Amino acid sequence: MKRLITSLSLLLVAVVAMAQQEAKVAELSMKSQFYDFERDILVYTPIGFDKYTATDYDVFYVFDAQERGKFDLVHCLMELGDTYLTNDRGKEFIIVGVISPFMPEIPFGRNTDFLPMPIHEIGKGHFAHEGAYGRSGDLKKFLKQELMPYIEKTFNATGRKIGVGHSLGASFVLDCMITDDLFDDYIALSPNCSYDEFRVASDLEQYPFKSHNEPRFIFAAMGSERARFGEKWHQGWVRASAFLSNKSNFPQNTIVSVKNYPEYDHQAVYLPSLQDALNQYLEYSVSFLPQFVSKETYPIHIELRGEALKGDVYITGNQAELGNWDAKGIKMKHVNDSTCAVDLQLHLPAYFKFTRGDWDHEAFLSNSWPGRNIIIQKPEPKSRIYRLEPEEPWSGENK
Repeated sequence: MKRLITSLSLLLVAVVAMAQQEAKVAELSMKSQFYDFERDILVYTPIGFDKYTATDYDVFYVFDAQERGKFDLVHCLMELGDTYLTNDRGKEFIIVGVISPFMPEIPFGRNTDFLPMPIHEIGKGHFAHEGAYGRSGDLKKFLKQELMPYIEKTFNATGRKIGVGHSLGASFVLDCMITDDLFDDYIALSPNCSYDEFRVASDLEQYPFKSHNEPRFIFAAMGSERARFGEKWHQGWVRASAFLSNKSNFPQNTIVSVKNYPEYDHQAVYLPSLQDALNQYLEYSVSFLPQFVSKETYPIHIELRGEALKGDVYITGNQAELGNWDAKGIKMKHVNDSTCAVDLQLHLPAYFKFTRGDWDHEAFLSNSWPGRNIIIQKPEPKSRIYRLEPEEPWSGENK
């Protein structure tokens, strides 16, 4: 079994590297074929993003980012929740905030974004006012055809996407799962499952979850909304939560968590439920997801470059093609004094490290997080280049 490296030198390398970086939030505006106005987007990039260019990132999409605190809370909790700095389980994420504009002159608002066209409650309830509903399909198309491709191309995204929503934003996240499967993982906090005659609850009950072959995480939570919104809201949640809580409705590759927070109202529940959801998601991401690799293999060319490459160099990782975490997994070929290379057929995602043949001598990289597993999650690009940290290239030895 692979040995966890927790040496003081590794920690110091990571801390020094972090001191040279900072997390950033960019504010972007995107033109869209689906809207007559530009969509405003927030993009959080984590500490080390500019330095560790060989790292790819899963992406959270947070709705209602016009309420800036909801977006900021996600990236702050994820940064603080990454408690695995000193071993190989650390992981950072890109956080995208999707802003729903309020433009009464059109009219357009968050309900317009999140609600579909009604089937049952035409002209009633949430669907009583023209322009206050009915464009959730446009938001899905904007996400799938424009925003997500842009994020994946621009920000080293892996392609794994997590949707996070609250209230009608949570209803939209669930609707994405049961109608379009837009995300891979879903966090729905205080969803309205009762609109349009319990449409979300009914769709959940009819969705063929067992036919889903890929790993999936679903977190759903509710506060004390019954007191504020009444029995119909409560009945919708009872139906949805009962279905989600029944493990027999899901395959073993799906992790479902349903929680109630009766001491918190509709707004206050966001903080504790989000914190629980993200804590569970981090554990799912670093412990559960690595168990699943593709049946197919993909050709990957891997190079390690640096000045300290004399002697044997090995690559080892999470599959037989990488030596199953034996420190002398696969011996790399010396191309020259500063480059070692290997060509492999890999199942994805591939988790690996470079060693001198034992776990006391592990490579520190300048373009990937020191001490952490290197991860390849997508088949492109086919050639991957990693660079040794020039000041301390290997644990347990001087340069």
